[in-house]
Amino acid sequence: MRKILLASDLDNTLIHSYKHKREGDICVEMLNGAEQGFMSAKVHAQLSSLPDNVELVPLTTRSVAQFERIQLPEGCYSRAITTNGAILIEKGIQNEKWRMSEKHYADELMPLMEKLRAELDGNEKLNVVRIVDEMYLYISCAKPEYVGEFMDRYSTLTELDVMLSGRKIYFLPPEINKGKALKRLAQGEKDAFIFAAGDSTIDLPMLEAVDLAIIPEALDSLLENPNRSVFKGDGDFAEFVIETLLDKCKKITIKRHF
Repeated sequence: MRKILLASDLDNTLIHSYKHKREGDICVEMLNGAEQGFMSAKVHAQLSSLPDNVELVPLTTRSVAQFERIQLPEGCYSRAITTNGAILIEKGIQNEKWRMSEKHYADELMPLMEKLRAELDGNEKLNVVRIVDEMYLYISCAKPEYVGEFMDRYSTLTELDVMLSGRKIYFLPPEINKGKALKRLAQGEKDAFIFAAGDSTIDLPMLEAVDLAIIPEALDSLLENPNRSVFKGDGDFAEFVIETLLDKCKKITIKRHF
């Protein structure tokens, strides 16, 4: 049976914050003793019993520490990629060769990131100014109305890719992205179908690089890849992602049978 590899973003794709918790949701993340992240009970059950030919690979911009807070259903994945593609984790262990090859790109731009961090640190309009896993710079605005100010000032000012997600702004080395990471991972996946699911512009590099992109309607006009399934409903995007995956899996199985 032909393998399907699903590279999936986490936040607002497979999981959602406590702010969007609904009745029946399952807590999958704790932060400082408080419930932080949730998953639909239906998705949780589906991830617990994925078909044998499906491999889920979480591919997130979260740091290693932030990723390790998440408790996905036991056994639903063995490999994950964090830090926007910079760090591969296999059965709980970081792949040092992968990390060092990506760190090379970060090191080239680290003086610039350090300069920006020093400039931004202590700004009362920011809650967080941090270099993440020695790979990229991240800031979080204290209020939504501050986002435009920082994007206007920095989006074309640096050699870094400046990406926005809500109140968070990421300063990313161009060579470290989810698309490049997925292509690298897929080199060892001969004849596999490669799917990807994501909800933000940071996910676009990986969504462009796959046999099927699973996206919300907000990304429809931004994505060039014609091979896509678009969520246009008001329900749970995570449920749409897994249902699309399972539907494609059935069709591939039927096609192979005949």
